[in-house]
Amino acid sequence: MFTKSGDKGETTVPKGRIGKDSPLVNFLGDIDEANSFIGLAISKLEWQDMKSDLKNVQMDLFALGEDWSTSSEKINLEKVKWLEERTIQYRKESGPIKLFVVPGGSEEASALHVARSVVRRLERNAVKYSKELEVKNKTTIVYLNRLSSMLFSMAVVANKRKGIPESYYDIGKYF
Repeated sequence: MFTKSGDKGETTVPKGRIGKDSPLVNFLGDIDEANSFIGLAISKLEWQDMKSDLKNVQMDLFALGEDWSTSSEKINLEKVKWLEERTIQYRKESGPIKLFVVPGGSEEASALHVARSVVRRLERNAVKYSKELEVKNKTTIVYLNRLSSMLFSMAVVANKRKGIPESYYDIGKYF
């Protein structure tokens, strides 16, 4: 489907027509990219706990975009707390993490690491764009920070569930 309404480099957001190169449109595109990579990770996972958590996150990312587009406050501290609780559960399963984990291992873990790195970029851009736009809900930045932590923990657990040991990097040494 196409409407041709964006053919001149503008798009419609709840606040009206704006350029496709605007900070808000760029940020919404970053959210879409992160959500797409999370969807890809879901398609690779066999574990219902992770699938369910990530499907919940996908809905939250839509709400996060709405918060930035409309000045609503759908992403709140309760959602941040949920991410923290889920991350703690995954960390309990993975056990302690030492040094720097090299992304990879299983296909499932690799997809989660890609989603994590895209969410980290989304978080960096949220900080950048929050200086250029009037963003009422600063909790969205906290949410993104916690989300990347959960994705990291999920990736480590995915490798553990598949029986694949992590690779680590330590001060120039790879082992």
